[in-house]
Amino acid sequence: MAGAFVNICGPVVADTAYSEGALVARDVSISLPEVAPLTADLQAMGTFTIPIWQLLDNMEAALTKIGVDMGLRSLIKPDMKPLEFRWVQTVTDANGNTRNVGCKAFIRGIPNKIPGISLEVGSASESEVTITVTRYNLFVDGHEMFLIDRLAGKCRIAGKEYGDVSSML
Repeated sequence: MAGAFVNICGPVVADTAYSEGALVARDVSISLPEVAPLTADLQAMGTFTIPIWQLLDNMEAALTKIGVDMGLRSLIKPDMKPLEFRWVQTVTDANGNTRNVGCKAFIRGIPNKIPGISLEVGSASESEVTITVTRYNLFVDGHEMFLIDRLAGKCRIAGKEYGDVSSML
């Protein structure tokens, strides 16, 4: 379709992080997990690789926490826990109008380690908390983008289920 315009997603304006429903960080760097299926090589006019969406690589999220406080303590407890990340990004349409769009990521996971803490006089300390993720659900402007739930065998992308094989067993 010639001349179609795709909204331009701009910068993240603000973000917050919640652990078990409590605010633990504000305006921090967050890396949400990559969702990568395992692959299989098939022979057809040579070799080609196809993704297997029912089998996924490990998913890991990371949060750079500023300061040593009760929020860090909540994040590093070695328990499986729900985490929520909220952020606002700007979106510009074809007419040049800009609006703020709310985004949310819900994950369930367990911290991989207690991060090292570096201290320097006159500087804020930063700690990167990494989390192994078992469930990941992303919403943009109120619309679900995808739901990945490893323990429940769910892989729903754009409203279509790709992970359920239980009916075939």
